[in-house]
Amino acid sequence: MRIRALFTALAMAACCLLFSLIVAQGAASAAPSAATCERPRGPLVAYGHSYLSSPKIGGAPASYVTVAATSFGVKPAIRAVDEATTLDVDRMVHQGPTRWVPGSSDLVLIDSSINDIEKQIPTAQWTAALRHTLTAFVPRPVPTILLVRPLPVRAPGHPGHNPEVIEHYAAAQRAVAAQFSAVRIVDASAGWSPSLDVAGDGIHPTRSGVAHLARAIQGTARRVFCQQSTQRPALNPAPRSPHDRHSITTQSPADLSARRPSGV
Repeated sequence: MRIRALFTALAMAACCLLFSLIVAQGAASAAPSAATCERPRGPLVAYGHSYLSSPKIGGAPASYVTVAATSFGVKPAIRAVDEATTLDVDRMVHQGPTRWVPGSSDLVLIDSSINDIEKQIPTAQWTAALRHTLTAFVPRPVPTILLVRPLPVRAPGHPGHNPEVIEHYAAAQRAVAAQFSAVRIVDASAGWSPSLDVAGDGIHPTRSGVAHLARAIQGTARRVFCQQSTQRPALNPAPRSPHDRHSITTQSPADLSARRPSGV
């Protein structure tokens, strides 16, 4: 059993490394010269839902954040719960062991849009939560914040199956992002194919979907760090949250609620 467990661990590590090599090759042609660019110091802190916490649902050995972080040479710090919406992410960013600590990283990712769409959270409600989330990153040193645009899914009963719904959400998301200079939208819609990149459940990314998202993350981050390579301030490293996970465990919003301090 020990030999089998070791073999499984080695196989997953090899898969993640292979994903990273594919991502690096795909982004290399579009990225500026490495001589003029600065790598993120990391870790890549990511807030979100099951795309991050449960990549195996779609058949991928690792999340797109883990793949992108590996390509940067930094560790992923994934703070995610299954079925999380932007309202849940807002609480994670501001409260408890997952709360943001200024100076703990120079690169943050937020991916919570598809569950807002699925649960049909009113635009005024999720945009207010997103705006409040982003205020947590205003104190210096300010990290680069990658905000992931929603992508179409293929589950017929999911509102995200409708491109017009996706675009309406993306427009409101861009309007909020425009209020914060450190925010960059990660738009992976070019080349995204729900028939290939979305798993049989109609929602979660497949291996190819994970690789596609990772390339978009890498390209967006590299453009920012290349532009700012000569003017980025030094970070004061802070202790990492004990809730950060490199091997991901699945949690639910109910689990998150149970950990919230009373009266907050």
